[in-house]
Amino acid sequence: GFSFHLSLARNDSLYIIGGHSTENNIRPPNLYRIKIDLPIGSPAVSCYVLSGGISASSAIMTQTREREFVIVGGYHSDNQKRLVCHTINVEDNKIEIVEKEGP
Repeated sequence: GFSFHLSLARNDSLYIIGGHSTENNIRPPNLYRIKIDLPIGSPAVSCYVLSGGISASSAIMTQTREREFVIVGGYHSDNQKRLVCHTINVEDNKIEIVEKEGP
């Protein structure tokens, strides 16, 4: 299974960031976008694997501006804490994750 990821919703998309694969005990730098279209009739769901993800699990994410989020803490592995901070900017159908100096 896959757990302890971060997720955020913006407009018609859900972004899934990082996470922990319990099957092989790794935290890959995943970044997925799940897009939901709700036309009249049948809904459509599309999943995209995006580049630019980060390796993180059990981190804290908070919204700082309308289209900006900050990630702090979490783990790279079972015995290695994340000591970096990242800013996430979401614009329309684009997401950008940038490392920044922590508080």
